[in-house]
Amino acid sequence: MKSVQARLNNWSGTSAQPSLTDGQWNMAMAAGVILMVMAVLQVIGFSDFKDTLNGIGLTSNPALWAVLILVAEVWGALGFFKIRLNNLGRMLSGLFALSVSFFWFYESLKLVSEGLAGQLTNSGFFGKYLQQSPGWWTVLEASVFLFWILYVVKLTWAKNK
Repeated sequence: MKSVQARLNNWSGTSAQPSLTDGQWNMAMAAGVILMVMAVLQVIGFSDFKDTLNGIGLTSNPALWAVLILVAEVWGALGFFKIRLNNLGRMLSGLFALSVSFFWFYESLKLVSEGLAGQLTNSGFFGKYLQQSPGWWTVLEASVFLFWILYVVKLTWAKNK
């Protein structure tokens, strides 16, 4: 397994795909599809997505937060598909996927622990079209998604040619 420093030193090297089994690729691509679906549905209802972010406590420029989350979801998803990325692109993709999945985990846990879950009708994961009321179920969902992304990022980093 290459170290992070060795990967960064070779960031402009040849682009390659990780050597994963078909099952591992299916798991990675399913995570990528979920991230893409999240981003597409949030873009379709962008104004509602901004309002949801404002409602969960990101009151300082929710439009900027929404754009940052969307970019992180799309870029994070790209690393989970069978496309050739250089080492830096694959590493950034994994970091973006981890950061956005951690963001959703943290926000859902914060809403439930502070008792604000009952006041909101939508957690914002999938925009306005697949609304989920925040609660312990969304915390469990975000936890599973976070560990799934962590596992897939570990696979794609460890098996990179």
